[in-house]
Amino acid sequence: MRKYEIVLMREDVALMYRGMEKKLFQLFKENRLATGLLKTITRSQINYITRTIPEKQINQVIYHTLFHNKDYSNIGNNHRINFKREHSNATLTVTQDKILLEADGNLDAETSFFEILRHYQHYFLALNYKNNEYGWLRPLRALDIVQK
Repeated sequence: MRKYEIVLMREDVALMYRGMEKKLFQLFKENRLATGLLKTITRSQINYITRTIPEKQINQVIYHTLFHNKDYSNIGNNHRINFKREHSNATLTVTQDKILLEADGNLDAETSFFEILRHYQHYFLALNYKNNEYGWLRPLRALDIVQK
């Protein structure tokens, strides 16, 4: 089973750390493992660099995009896609701090959720702690700087 934690980064932080996502991943991973004062400090840093996830809007976007699909179901903040023929299923849970995605089988179901999220907002960062994987759902383009 693949598990992702998806966080919404502040725009300025996302642009500043473009190409240095590993540093962000290390902060989130350190917070997961920390206790005591270190946990408090890393949580404070994470709160500063992330935005609150607009649960209601994201739930509506996901529902309105997928409600016509017979393989989709939802209860509140929990959304599920189960493509039986393709042997692919994924469950997405939306909270104000993060979005959790759990997936099994091939990548079709999780890709469906990733596509919806990346079109909704540019600054989602997906973190897979088990496999030490991380990345933007929508890769950030380099800013074109014109010098006069």
